[in-house]
Amino acid sequence: MKKSVKYLLLALCLALFVCITAMVLGKARERRHLTTCNKLEISFSDTLNFVSEEDVREYLRRSFPVFTGQRIDSLRLHEIEKSLNSRSAILSTQAWTSDSTLHISIVQREPVARMETPDHAFYIDDRGFIFPIQGNTGKRFPIIKGNLPLHEPAGYKGLPSTEEGRLWVGQIMDLLNYMGKNKWAAKIQHMEVSAGGDLILVPAEGKERIIFGKPEEFAEKFGKIGEYYRSIKPSVEENQYSSVNVKYKGQIVCRR
Repeated sequence: MKKSVKYLLLALCLALFVCITAMVLGKARERRHLTTCNKLEISFSDTLNFVSEEDVREYLRRSFPVFTGQRIDSLRLHEIEKSLNSRSAILSTQAWTSDSTLHISIVQREPVARMETPDHAFYIDDRGFIFPIQGNTGKRFPIIKGNLPLHEPAGYKGLPSTEEGRLWVGQIMDLLNYMGKNKWAAKIQHMEVSAGGDLILVPAEGKERIIFGKPEEFAEKFGKIGEYYRSIKPSVEENQYSSVNVKYKGQIVCRR
């Protein structure tokens, strides 16, 4: 067979393949164009309970009052994601469609600590993002309360609004990470911030209040706390000291 005939047959086959593919895609687009949304499926990638399936349905009803019955290819998926992501307890959203179903997958913000000021309480996540208390996770988070250098109003969501607040939250994140890695987290009931800005650790057992000072120099300060529990506390009567100060360099100051 001549080369020219071979090339002609190859070109005809290729043209036929392109035509068939175009017809199939056209039919798929036509079916999609005619398909309407009649089902909503919501899933969560975690086990937190800040946002429920009914919450998501309610958010959608408010922002997109009519999406059931709409053509599946007319749904504004990016706007749905953006709207849900604006909710303080939602970290990210993915929206997609298949057949006649709108799928929503939610990742919730996970708190690393609960903050309490004299006026209100809120959570912070591992990015330092502040968001209101809501839902019930059934989990226990470290509690830090008192004179926090954070001045955001109740209901605020976002990063701390001042440089001082962002720096302090970053130090607290480092402190919580250190405590978790070195098995101190379970030994501390909660933490307080004094009027002077000192961080005070309240142990789960005993009446001592440990004056930690600024949230820095963790290894040295926890080393002194460990030394207190190993060497000093066993040598005195129970509840002998009301405070143990480790904020000064090279010193452990115990007061009755």
